[in-house]
Amino acid sequence: MTDYRAYITKISNIQSDITQSLDFINWKDSVQSDSTVFIKPNFTYPFYKEGITTTPLVLKEILGVLKDRADRVIVGESNGGNHSFTADAAFKGHGMPDICRDTGAELVNLSTIPSQYVEEIIVGKRVKVQVPNLLIDDVDCFISVPVLKVHAMTTTTLSMKNLWGCYPDTMRCLHHKYLSRKLTLLTKIINPKLAIIDGTYALNGHGPMYGEAVKSDLLLASNNPVVADTLGTRIMGIPISHVEHIMFAEKEGLGTTKLDNVQFNDGWKQYQMQFKVKKTVLDQFSRILFNSECMAKLVMDSPFKPIIYGIGTKLRNKEEENVSSQISQQ
Repeated sequence: MTDYRAYITKISNIQSDITQSLDFINWKDSVQSDSTVFIKPNFTYPFYKEGITTTPLVLKEILGVLKDRADRVIVGESNGGNHSFTADAAFKGHGMPDICRDTGAELVNLSTIPSQYVEEIIVGKRVKVQVPNLLIDDVDCFISVPVLKVHAMTTTTLSMKNLWGCYPDTMRCLHHKYLSRKLTLLTKIINPKLAIIDGTYALNGHGPMYGEAVKSDLLLASNNPVVADTLGTRIMGIPISHVEHIMFAEKEGLGTTKLDNVQFNDGWKQYQMQFKVKKTVLDQFSRILFNSECMAKLVMDSPFKPIIYGIGTKLRNKEEENVSSQISQQ
């Protein structure tokens, strides 16, 4: 029987909290002296935003622990979707060049290196994903470091949804059909050994690009991505049955959603919050694109794009306008 372990705490001293969480989930079982470790933060914005992107200090402390044990440590991300910004801009906007210099880690833009397509049947349907060769051939331990937040389309976005940022094509927005199955396949291929969820600020309301940033000061960690995401989802007060990709991953044998089968450092229910996903008018149209590659291509990659985007602009609320404005300035 798999030894599922999970750690949760209120952050009091980020350095010691990171160390204790990693020790509890037995990180040294996954990271040896000759290991190549890959860290995947959530840089879904070109600069740090509370509750939106992974806190740079959290990454710095994780890298500080890894540098004294692993042979090679890499921090990586793909370019923003729909040509919105480059991973290199996001690295700079989060201060990663300095952090990686100080900790001996490397930065890799996954959109600029060789990749391959992998196909497999997931929960009864054949799906295909694009994965950088580096993650398949060279990485011994993949660590997903997402933010604790909701998502307008997938309900929550945690360690598994964070893997979508490993899809190197900046137009991956054209490939959202069967996303839950594709996230499950990515989890199967990449096989994250550890997940550390940054809950310094959690995101309520909308997500992934805007919402209500809640100062929760939580740190979650697990030696299994399905366990980590189940815990994160439950902490936000969301039924696990509402998050399809987590349920699919369990069906594919990638982990468990049954937290009674997980060893914890502390009782997790004391940290529960009550988050809700609020959808906008634009979200209702986006749902169509999520379920149809033909519609996605028509809207995002056809001669009709300027016209459709012009209509979409009029449907944006204030927060959506702010996101568009901030990213267009990068």
